[in-house]
Amino acid sequence: MNLPLQLNRGATAPLQDQLFEQLRQLILTGKLKPNSRIIATRFLAEQVGVSRTTVLLAYERLISEGYLETRPAVGTFVCSTPPQQPKPNSAHNSFSDVPRQASLHPALFHGSLPPRPPLPEGIIDFSPSRFDASHLLPAKTWLQGMRNVFEREPNGLAKAQSAAGVVSLRQALVDYLAGTRGIMASPEQVIIVVGRRQACSLVAHLFQRRGDRVVVESPGEEEIVGFFKARNADLIHVSVDEHGLETERLPQGPVSLAYVTPARQNPLGGTMPQSRRGLLLEWAREAGAYLIEDDCDSEFRYHGTTPQPLAALDPYGLVFYIGSFAKTLGAGLGLGYLVAPSEFVDAIVAIKSLAEDGCPWLEQMVVADLLASGEYDHHLRRVRKVYLDRRDCLIHALRTQFGDVRLVGTEIGTQMTWLLPERFSSAREICDAARIQGLNIEGVVCESCTPAGNFRYHDKALRFGYAALTTEQLRHGIGRLASAIST
Repeated sequence: MNLPLQLNRGATAPLQDQLFEQLRQLILTGKLKPNSRIIATRFLAEQVGVSRTTVLLAYERLISEGYLETRPAVGTFVCSTPPQQPKPNSAHNSFSDVPRQASLHPALFHGSLPPRPPLPEGIIDFSPSRFDASHLLPAKTWLQGMRNVFEREPNGLAKAQSAAGVVSLRQALVDYLAGTRGIMASPEQVIIVVGRRQACSLVAHLFQRRGDRVVVESPGEEEIVGFFKARNADLIHVSVDEHGLETERLPQGPVSLAYVTPARQNPLGGTMPQSRRGLLLEWAREAGAYLIEDDCDSEFRYHGTTPQPLAALDPYGLVFYIGSFAKTLGAGLGLGYLVAPSEFVDAIVAIKSLAEDGCPWLEQMVVADLLASGEYDHHLRRVRKVYLDRRDCLIHALRTQFGDVRLVGTEIGTQMTWLLPERFSSAREICDAARIQGLNIEGVVCESCTPAGNFRYHDKALRFGYAALTTEQLRHGIGRLASAIST
């Protein structure tokens, strides 16, 4: 164990005193933990280049002052309760006494993560962000995939990885997206990312400067709105309806970026029709804007065909397409992908390489094999059937309890939105009453990121995630909701 010690042979303080004081500070600051074993005197003397006697004298002083203790036939250890750091004497200078002055370079971002208190035990949680771990790929499939990779490439971990990602995964994604989305791209256009926020960050580094106008959906993704706020963007909130972004409300004049979710608008749930997609692309061309298309839920479409994404329709090279494995293979995997127009690929890979060397090699290799072998498709079919049963159960339960409910987002994804009748209380009041009944239900509007009056269902819509709940829990939960609304 090498200790972070630096002795100054030109200082007036003896080496023994320097060694004592530095070891004492390591103990007081917790870098040397209570009951941890201390390096033997001979080895420490070799490390810092002093005589063993010098180290012995420093150790003896630390023992006498209660910082170290010897244990016969075992060694020397930090005391279980070493002395505490003495408080600074008021007669001496202390940094705490120095008035704090404003920096010449103040921080640009002063936000923090909002607290998320744990839910009570036994609550039925309709949160859309929850998923059923029992319907992810089983551990034995992952383990077999890892074995296959190591048998094929036993020295793979020793190789430096491209920031763009493993070639086999990028090629597998090109084939997958061509067959399922109609996106024709080359492997060079695919960049493997940790998730959609990293993808947004890479694109924003290319095009968005402080004060640039950025279009976001309203209501939209809280974390994405927060991301662009932190980048000091001039946010333009464009309202959505049951069919996604209302393109007739897009702003005039230049815009840097627009973040859109045409496959399934999040949080409301509408799918943007083909006509609006064409209008959005033409608007982007006129505004000089680049589009970040987040395809959040296309793997879970239950009826009909998936409309072509903007990336497949784009004739101008304006669309950056984001996909992720978070909902299909698990958020803990930390893998997603960005498909970029060819002319920007080198710049994005260069930006990414400044921050990291790329996503973990082993996970990329296993996912590439899952895609290429067809196992990923088989997994999606199995999970899609489970989620379809739960979706149908939730719809039936809502209609049984409340009659002809108006639902949005039932064709795709793992959540749906109930547009409340005017005679009902506000969404906020219903959520509060539901909590008393042991339910966690969310509205669609985040007050901090959706301007008041910008959305026609501002406080008249509820979201129901069903991926993590059994059919029994769904029926029981909606029964409790009916009790909450009737009281």
